[in-house]
Amino acid sequence: MPENGPMWLTRDDDVVAHLYFAAAEIGAATMELGALQVPGSLSFPNPDERTFSVFTHGEVDLSQSKVAAGDVVRLRYVQGESTYTFLSEVEDISDQQARRRWRIRFPQAIERNERRLVKRHRVMGRPGFTFSTGPERVKHPLYDLAAAGLSYVVSASSKMKIGASIKGSIHIPGVEPVAVVMELRNIRPLPGDASRKLAGCRLVEMAGLDREALSNALGELS
Repeated sequence: MPENGPMWLTRDDDVVAHLYFAAAEIGAATMELGALQVPGSLSFPNPDERTFSVFTHGEVDLSQSKVAAGDVVRLRYVQGESTYTFLSEVEDISDQQARRRWRIRFPQAIERNERRLVKRHRVMGRPGFTFSTGPERVKHPLYDLAAAGLSYVVSASSKMKIGASIKGSIHIPGVEPVAVVMELRNIRPLPGDASRKLAGCRLVEMAGLDREALSNALGELS
């Protein structure tokens, strides 16, 4: 998959993939509502409702702060040296036992300080990490994997066209095979092996439960 992209994520597929990644692999975020700064934990997005939730522990007295549905909120979160921020709007606020749930609308753009879309996990050589495709469901070794896409190993003689649609299944140890539809974004050499090359792909169609399972699995990789 491509390592780099623009500093702003604006494509809907990229935004959704990033929100899954943020919930599974970062988790903590800070909401800024005017002068208020409220720490919370991110949940997986709901693509159907086009919202995601931030859970806090009621630190903000809503009777005093006057935060309401439709108010602008800025989200900030960090992973290592990577920082992300975006503006959106509050959909609604509800109290659930000891926690407060803030439902936030999907942002139109996410700003980042480096070009990588989401964290990639190098899995080449790890047992059980494969991608199967074609009528015979041939399994190819996975080179790297992320919430937004993957790279898998093919023969150097393979005839593949950039932009082609690829259907298949991602195989991860301990997880049911994940069915995906991908777009081939690049072909590049496999380092140290002239007989094989890497097919870099972007995920373009994936069920929400499958995306969640993939994101959870990636969150457990070291």
